[in-house]
Amino acid sequence: MHGNFKVGWASEISRHGMIALVATIANHTKMAYARITPEKDDPHMNNILQNISPSTIPLAMDANKMAFGALLGRLPHAEFHEEPGLCWFETGVPSGLFNGVLQTNIEPAALPTTIERVLTHFQQRRLPFQWHIGPSSSPTNFGDLLDANGIGHVEDEPGMAVDLLMLNEELTVSSNVVFHAVTDDEQLRRWTRVWGCGAPEEAIQQCFAVYSGLLALSKTALRLYFGTIAGEPVATVALFFGAGVAAIEHVVTIPQVRRQGIGAAITLMAAQEARAQGYRVGVLTSSPMGFNIYSRIGFREYCTFSTYEWEPHRP
Repeated sequence: MHGNFKVGWASEISRHGMIALVATIANHTKMAYARITPEKDDPHMNNILQNISPSTIPLAMDANKMAFGALLGRLPHAEFHEEPGLCWFETGVPSGLFNGVLQTNIEPAALPTTIERVLTHFQQRRLPFQWHIGPSSSPTNFGDLLDANGIGHVEDEPGMAVDLLMLNEELTVSSNVVFHAVTDDEQLRRWTRVWGCGAPEEAIQQCFAVYSGLLALSKTALRLYFGTIAGEPVATVALFFGAGVAAIEHVVTIPQVRRQGIGAAITLMAAQEARAQGYRVGVLTSSPMGFNIYSRIGFREYCTFSTYEWEPHRP
């Protein structure tokens, strides 16, 4: 999830039902803050990746995404499923971003049955979901089968990585941006509105509730930042530390101030913060708009991540 979220939430789920679910997550947030200890917060902190190679980076990126899925699975009423050959999660939130399959290792003969089972599960709940095919998924070419089952292709994004000791810190970036770490609900609301610029209010509230819960569950693994110009929020970024690497996600700049070096500035800031936390490798998936920016910072392409999505029927 490189950029702003895709608005794929189910219209069949009533607005009141969605609000109730969001309220449930929000109501659990304070309790989560109280019961989660730093030692439990991020089990991957002791295995920071040092070996930067074409063989290690793709697997680490997949593992990082599964670690984030496991974190989502700790939200109230959410579940994280680790089955033989399949890793998937569901939160109950009606957005494809928050329900999905993260890794598939299924024999080709068994794949149609597996796809049908997962699809039926989400159809019965009328929950949109995404099916991700990453470098550690097998087989690697079953996108046509997903598409034939109504799980349509959304995008292919290059997986990129950088040695955080080799960042291009001489890059010309915007000097007008002030960066802020998200530390309270008001700042999270500002972050969410920039990340979801143009999305319906219900979708923005969904994401606020989910990330409020995630920040409560993870005091060190997940960090959110936004940039302001003259006090107005204009850009976002997220850092997720897991599986030994630092994932840079949700790099978004509002349309009015694009092409001014703001995206590069906030990405570089996040990479520097990851390095300050002791990480050696920064990873991300790139949109076409961001590829050249990340390349100039020092990121190199190592693999491809494909995303497919199913949504409940809309009349």
